[in-house]
Amino acid sequence: MLSNLGISLTTAGFLLIACPLISAEPTDVQTAPVYLYGVEFTRPSFELKIAKESYEAIQKSIEPRKLIVRNVTTSGLDEAIKERKADIVITNSGIYRRYLQNGWRDVLTLATGVQPNPDQAVGSLILANKKLGINTIEDLKGHSIALNTPSAFQGTLTIKKELLDRHYDPDTFFSKILYLGTNPQKRLEAVRNGEADSTFLSVCYAERHKRKTGIDLTEGLDVVGVKPNLSSHCLTSTDLYPNFSLLVSSNLSSQMIRQIAENLLRIKPNADGEYWTFASDYDPVDKMYEALKEGPYQHLKSWTLTRIWNEFKTLILLLILSLLFAIWHIYATGKAVYKATNDILKATQDQKKKAEEIQSIKNALVVSSLSSVIAHELGQPLAACLFYANSLDKLLKNWTAAKKAMALEAAEALQQQLTRVTDILSIVQNYAAKRKSKKEFIYLNDSINKIVANFVRSQPASEKLFRLNLCKDELKVSFPQLEFEIAISNLIRNSYQALKDKSDPEIRISTNNSRSSGFEICITDNSGKFTEEVRSQLERPLASKKEEGTGLGISIVKSILRRHGFGVKFQRSDDHNLVCIITVFPNENSPTSGGKNE
Repeated sequence: MLSNLGISLTTAGFLLIACPLISAEPTDVQTAPVYLYGVEFTRPSFELKIAKESYEAIQKSIEPRKLIVRNVTTSGLDEAIKERKADIVITNSGIYRRYLQNGWRDVLTLATGVQPNPDQAVGSLILANKKLGINTIEDLKGHSIALNTPSAFQGTLTIKKELLDRHYDPDTFFSKILYLGTNPQKRLEAVRNGEADSTFLSVCYAERHKRKTGIDLTEGLDVVGVKPNLSSHCLTSTDLYPNFSLLVSSNLSSQMIRQIAENLLRIKPNADGEYWTFASDYDPVDKMYEALKEGPYQHLKSWTLTRIWNEFKTLILLLILSLLFAIWHIYATGKAVYKATNDILKATQDQKKKAEEIQSIKNALVVSSLSSVIAHELGQPLAACLFYANSLDKLLKNWTAAKKAMALEAAEALQQQLTRVTDILSIVQNYAAKRKSKKEFIYLNDSINKIVANFVRSQPASEKLFRLNLCKDELKVSFPQLEFEIAISNLIRNSYQALKDKSDPEIRISTNNSRSSGFEICITDNSGKFTEEVRSQLERPLASKKEEGTGLGISIVKSILRRHGFGVKFQRSDDHNLVCIITVFPNENSPTSGGKNE
């Protein structure tokens, strides 16, 4: 009980303190007038019966504040909205969607007996001078028209959208556009006196005016491009959009806005079927603004940075990223190319340096090889020279008149061998300097006979070894005689040395001239010592099975013959004998066959 008494005393104390606050004087905001702005709806001549009843319902909702209604032009309404002078606006849906981003919100939308669908009610009816015979929208092309204002939703924009839907350019369709303001009588008068060819009236304005006054505003004028519609009982030349909407700003509290909506919704339809309801589809209005690049899409008419960014944001970001990637790629590629170029230059310099080193080694090998060639090739003629010198020595010691002929023969032979030595040295010098040999023609069969005769002269024991089978056709080729003699002599010497232990030795030399294989020189012996091991050694330079051999003989033979375009190959016969086949390719301008006297 004591507890309840304490609570009661506390509550009473609170009420005593709060009462003075509740009865305090209202603030400036609570007593400030509420301003309602409009263009057509608030115009007395617009003649909507619901207007007066709507003002009274709003006044009742905002008491004790006072409602002040102001009728302005379209530009005046824009100024009032932008500067937040207006608290409530009753206007068409176009203005509502234009200022949607400024915090304005629709509460209710008007419906009437002739415009029962609040989503499809507002449009334009186009009228033209009857004398011009204009009946369709297309007939208006090239004519003049009187409109209200450049940015007016009902009138200017609805007509331009209709032209755009018909694939016309709204800015060039009319020959001239006269902006005569929001007074429809002034625009109609301009058409009747010929100042303009056509004009417009808001949808249902003509029907409402005729019902009240009995005057038909379309008399003497042609109605242009009437469109069938099920949403309105009035004539229209354009598509229809949401009806007049009641808009509120953030100046009003949510409680006051709710009270206004509730009181307006309590208004029952009057004799003209006018009442407040809700609109649900403002999408056609937004699409109109976007298509005409007006209102919220005004920036689309000019290429401002904002428009460029809004329209091409993704592309710009991609271009920036691509540019950054390109810069990085150019830098990375340039760096890689620079590094690769330096590596190539360094590698080229290293390669050049190594090539020079290799060339130095090659030169040393050439000198070494030439020294070996000299040692290899000059042995025979120098031995012959020594033999003839000894013979002369003996002849001179036992000189008689009868031995004079022998001495002369020995001297002549010595001279020939020394000449041969000189020629061999000349050949070696040509090889070392990579100079071509002097052009010289020889007959092959004749040269082979001379080579065999010289070999027998130096090796008398070999006289009975040779078996010559030379074809009747003689072949004349360009080949230095001494080089050919060195090549063939080397082959004969190798066969001769292989026959030392043979009881019935023989060396066979034959020539053959056939259409299938061409002219061939074949040298073989019956040593029977030509094994696979010997054959593999013939393919390797500086390889020899003889203790005193340098391995240069076969290399010299191959080099000489191939240098002058001859082919050479080594085969093994069935009885393991060496068969050397030299293929002769006649030089240009050389006869392929014939006698020595050709």
